[in-house]
Amino acid sequence: MSPDERESVGEIKRITCIGAGYVGGPTSAMVIAFKCSDITVTVVDMNQEKIDQWNSDNLPIYEPGLDELINTCRGRNLFFSNDIPAAIQSAQLIFISVNTPTKTYGRGKGMAPDLCYMESVSRTIAEHANGPKIVVEKSTVPVKAAESIRYILREAEKLDTKRLSFQVMI
Repeated sequence: MSPDERESVGEIKRITCIGAGYVGGPTSAMVIAFKCSDITVTVVDMNQEKIDQWNSDNLPIYEPGLDELINTCRGRNLFFSNDIPAAIQSAQLIFISVNTPTKTYGRGKGMAPDLCYMESVSRTIAEHANGPKIVVEKSTVPVKAAESIRYILREAEKLDTKRLSFQVMI
């Protein structure tokens, strides 16, 4: 599908962040939910323990002032969940903020980032998306990682039965 043929996501009112770690959680809370109270932000992660911590007074990470921001926004326009498919379906914009460990084998072992989580999340987005989505890579990966995300999502567009269109940004 060419850029001219893609459907628009419209005005962004629903954002999902996949990955509730050091990048996804604080970015979603401090930069988006607190500053943009008219936008609903859902942070999802496969790790139920981490989600439980974000939903408690015992946050999984510390940043000065983060707990007050979370308490202000949580349950109002900031939500934490492990229902990744539902969060993908409801979102107009999706941040990918997953772990990028160093490769433990093969070319680049010990030095290059392992993009397996990034690629897995891209496939999950392709599987559960139900319409046009903007996908933003927001993680500690090299710029070229967006090409991998873009390739996976473009392949899903080719097999499209749900009017999928993806715009990938870094």
